[in-house]
Amino acid sequence: MRYCFVFVMALLLAGCESGKEEIEEVPTGYRGKARVNPYLAAERYLDEGGWDVRSLRVWDDFGYETGVIFMPGSFLASKAEGIRALNWVAEGGLLVLTIEGGEPERNDFTSSQSGSGRPSRGGYPGLDYILEESGVEMIDEAWEGVSIDVDGETRGHLSRPWHIAELDLNGDEKLDLEFEGEVGLTVEDGRDWEGKSALPSRMVSTGHQLGRIVVMAHARPLRSPYLERADHGLFLETIANWSAGGEIVFLYGSSLSFSGLIWQRAWMVMVAGVILLLAWLWMQIPRLGPVLEDRFQTRRPYGDALTTSARFLWRVGHAEHLIRPLRARVESQYQGDPASLYQRLADQSGLTRDEVAEALTLPPTKDSGTLIQLVQKLQTLLKR
Repeated sequence: MRYCFVFVMALLLAGCESGKEEIEEVPTGYRGKARVNPYLAAERYLDEGGWDVRSLRVWDDFGYETGVIFMPGSFLASKAEGIRALNWVAEGGLLVLTIEGGEPERNDFTSSQSGSGRPSRGGYPGLDYILEESGVEMIDEAWEGVSIDVDGETRGHLSRPWHIAELDLNGDEKLDLEFEGEVGLTVEDGRDWEGKSALPSRMVSTGHQLGRIVVMAHARPLRSPYLERADHGLFLETIANWSAGGEIVFLYGSSLSFSGLIWQRAWMVMVAGVILLLAWLWMQIPRLGPVLEDRFQTRRPYGDALTTSARFLWRVGHAEHLIRPLRARVESQYQGDPASLYQRLADQSGLTRDEVAEALTLPPTKDSGTLIQLVQKLQTLLKR
């Protein structure tokens, strides 16, 4: 036995490697405000540069004091929101719309393409309305991908497939911006920022009455982890300068409704609940078929029902209901003066006049013996 123990301990010690640890880093992304607001770095960058900037989750009562609004296309979930945004542009505002990657649900630090992705046609009526009114059309296009950073080093989550777009500002100055996805944009009457109007671009703009609409294929240049890359900071300053001193607003909101949020976070619980509900309904709802005769019938003697009723009346203190029918039968047979009635019933039944008067007038008491005597006297009067 001792040798077996020593052999087992030797195997355990041989399987252990002392002094070695393996640490695995799992990226989880930002926390706090940076996790909720994907444009927090851009907001603080412009704030330190002297611009009046803020971020909101919902549409506010914006007026002429607001110069630029950055907004993901999924924010426009209804046509009413699209009309409201377009009316603000018509008064002189600059609206910057991003087709993909602008949602706060997207996690830039994971390999999964989290977030709402490309808005489908008809999925966001407000976005469809603005694109139609401004003459902008989305086209699928395969761009030349880049897998490493400009300095030749991979950068973790930044090695996600992306591509470079060279935007032409004014003919002399050009900016390099990083985009993702396969969305291409064309505009009927406006400007192609890549200077190739015959082909789809990743950023276009067009005027609308007194204002302007800029549509970007992806929000990557504006999101916090990518702001220091390429020329994203300079591009953000260029757009901010168009505000003419007005307020700059980042609308990040949420592309999910309440039901969509529940489905995303608790879909397993919802599916299990639906299955349990269907199983319960299947067990409770009567089956379809012919109506069968109910053969479960029980018969009880009539006297048992009378006994049960009498005990109930006695228990609740309504004993007068037990003798009232007997008195009514006696009084219905003989009408007239009560004094002569009592004497006549006494002569016929063999009871004294006082006993007849008690049988017909004495209220019942809680004494069972007295009640039995009253009933016996009434029965004697009925059998006279």
